[in-house]
Amino acid sequence: MSLLIPLRRFDPTVPEIMDRPGNEEKLLRADLRVLEDINRFLGGYRIPLLYLRKLADSLGSAKTLTILDLATGAADVPRAIATWARSRWMDVAITAVDGNPEILRIARENTTGWPEIRVEQQDLLTLPYPPDSFDVVLCSLTLHHFSESDAVAILRRIHDIARGGWIINDLRRNRIAIGLSKLMAHTIITNPIARFDTPASCERAFTIAEWRAMAARAGMDHFTIRRHRFFRMALTGRK
Repeated sequence: MSLLIPLRRFDPTVPEIMDRPGNEEKLLRADLRVLEDINRFLGGYRIPLLYLRKLADSLGSAKTLTILDLATGAADVPRAIATWARSRWMDVAITAVDGNPEILRIARENTTGWPEIRVEQQDLLTLPYPPDSFDVVLCSLTLHHFSESDAVAILRRIHDIARGGWIINDLRRNRIAIGLSKLMAHTIITNPIARFDTPASCERAFTIAEWRAMAARAGMDHFTIRRHRFFRMALTGRK
């Protein structure tokens, strides 16, 4: 690794706190609100919508656009997409999945009144969907939660499940992002879950070079990886 990019620090025996069972509901809800604020102000909605517009136009179908959102959390990205689709008079059917039953309970509450969103409990490593079953597969701020081999397995399933294409975005690992996240954890972040998880996420994130190698191992032949502001990157591709 270079001076700017440290080695990845990933310990499967010490998961991020939000991935652990038994979190106090009040703290978990507050942590999910922190993630929603991060998505709202730091590109978490802008990035998937940017690429979804291009994919939707290129698919050029008058039928309902089917979307699978992996590790949906509070289902805020699906709600942002549904809002965008309503503004364009576009029919979408979004399946939002997560493996954490406590988080899913909150996601189901948040999607009341959103008939275009269906919430399901699924393990990302054992997704049951057949090949080519969704037009677009989304995955946001998720792959850094997994070992490299598991992340490759998830990418392989994303490629298999997507009929049209995929949009994956996550953090980019570098010392600046890690340093800033630790400063925030010691100053402005008050939620104890976010205080641990924010720097941990930056230390566990991958680099663009690592993503490129992982996508190739997963059989993703036609893909692009681009940098985005606020230490994000997006992996997008078509079948």
